[in-house]
Amino acid sequence: MILLDDAQSTQTELSSRLYEQALHCWTVHPQPSPSDTITAVDECLRSINAALTRGEYVVAVFAYELGLYLHKIEWRRDDVKRQHPLVQAWSFRSYESLSKQDVDAFIKGRVEILDSDSQVAGVSNLHVSINEEKFKSDIEAIQEYIRSGDTYQINHTFRISGESYGDPLALYARLRSRQPGRFGAFISEDSSCILSQSPELFIQKQGNTLKAMPMKGTASALSDSAEHLSADAKNQAENVMIVDLLRNDLSRLSLPGTVTVPHLFEVARYGDVLQMTSTVQAEMKPGIQLQDVLNAVFPCGSVTGAPKKRSMEIIQELEPQDRGYYCGALGWIDPSGDFAFSVPIRTLEINQDTKTHASPFTLGIGAGITIDSEANQEWEECQIKAAFLTKLPSELGLFETILVRQGKAQHLELHLSRLMNSALALHIPCSVTELIQSVEIGCEKCTGDTEYRLRLDLDHAGKPSCQIAAITPIQSSVKIFWASDILPDPKKGILHSGNILLRHKVNSRNLYDQAWKLAEGLGGFDALFINEQGYVTEGGRSSIFIKSGDRWLTPPISAGLLPGVMRSIVLSDPQWNAHEANLTIEDVRGAKEIMLSNALRGLIPAHF
Repeated sequence: MILLDDAQSTQTELSSRLYEQALHCWTVHPQPSPSDTITAVDECLRSINAALTRGEYVVAVFAYELGLYLHKIEWRRDDVKRQHPLVQAWSFRSYESLSKQDVDAFIKGRVEILDSDSQVAGVSNLHVSINEEKFKSDIEAIQEYIRSGDTYQINHTFRISGESYGDPLALYARLRSRQPGRFGAFISEDSSCILSQSPELFIQKQGNTLKAMPMKGTASALSDSAEHLSADAKNQAENVMIVDLLRNDLSRLSLPGTVTVPHLFEVARYGDVLQMTSTVQAEMKPGIQLQDVLNAVFPCGSVTGAPKKRSMEIIQELEPQDRGYYCGALGWIDPSGDFAFSVPIRTLEINQDTKTHASPFTLGIGAGITIDSEANQEWEECQIKAAFLTKLPSELGLFETILVRQGKAQHLELHLSRLMNSALALHIPCSVTELIQSVEIGCEKCTGDTEYRLRLDLDHAGKPSCQIAAITPIQSSVKIFWASDILPDPKKGILHSGNILLRHKVNSRNLYDQAWKLAEGLGGFDALFINEQGYVTEGGRSSIFIKSGDRWLTPPISAGLLPGVMRSIVLSDPQWNAHEANLTIEDVRGAKEIMLSNALRGLIPAHF
């Protein structure tokens, strides 16, 4: 499914497009030699043209690195066995035109039919590929290139990586609401997804008219004004350099004397970001093909610098990571010959592991560097651009269940450490002082020798609260089940080790709660889950240990489970001689002794 999503699409001008059920798919990977790669790309483009001739509608996405081949620039590494495609394209019999309201309804309907855990989407464990010091030294290197006459401007970029959770379409919906763009896109292909919120038009053909809208100049809509950005000399200079480059590029495709700049320094707001755009327009020569367009204008000058080829060579020297589809091109081509491509900025690439359901992603962020650029300001501009993702609020809350004995919370330091680590990973505000105060208030209500269960909650906004309840005794040995044996859907008893939420005690634990409550209804205490590899993970409310010789064994965190507080205590106690190991169902069934553990009950002998 491919959704090309214009946030300004109206009922009278339906400019969003939904494509489903592809007829043909094309993928081109780098080949052992540059000539072989160009041949493969040319063959792909010929096939696309043939599909258009047949009346099919095409969506295509081109990686930035395709431009290295087109401009005959050597790739920085010798390894040609790269997995990222240079080209992907799909053809369709037709597409559905949609307004923004239609897209809203479509996304809402698709998300609502997902299970509740998939509807909760977000990002975690963000990592920036460059620090501010390295960014500053790169700026200094670029400005030295400018002083030496190699270039006038370089678009310098870096990557933000992390893990996403929930369904990608649910995540797209959240990002779309934060920064709606004219050229949004959601592309789901096998195990890969592209989530783009691009505000930048690369190149468009309508009839015989070509149009490009290079975007240079950024400010925060929260602290700046459109008028100030439009009049800013530094941003104007940056914009004009790229406008001149695009004028030159379009002239290769255009009738003589038809290249104009009808709009200069226009500013629009996208979420919390102001962007300055100019428009370059021309009348196209007859007989121009897609291959001609790519040779003339790809990649867009706004994401390279000027002059283009030398700037791309400098980018190769300074940027250690490939850009992929970021800074490439993404868009549609109709049988009529009309087309429109965006520059995929503000774009996530998610590559899901189909076995584990791990969902690592990358996001590219960059800034145009000129001789007048100040490193700290450019760094701040990058943070503004990335904020639609990096400042994405969590929809999840966290909780800890803590044993209170004689008015004192047991193992409080371990509970708080786990809670704060999870809050950091999931972007949930967290104040340790407020957490401790909440626990202390709860403990004041736990009187006498009765043992209590204190549930400490931290909501998605970082507000703590607690509830207390007396603990009821359990049998000295408890019965356990396999979750797949007692859940209504046996497949739900198989978890995916790559699901990062399994490592955090989030308040969305419906499946776990259902499993242990069903076990309790059958006279037991808990139900055990397994992962996609057939290894045992944990129970709905406990960790598991089995006796093997003179050692106790428990599944590793990598199997897909919570780092339990009591589990960590047992592992760190030499007297238990406990170790992590992958355990099969047969290992557990054949164990001479089984122990369950949780922070409320400690260690509990168990049996089937």
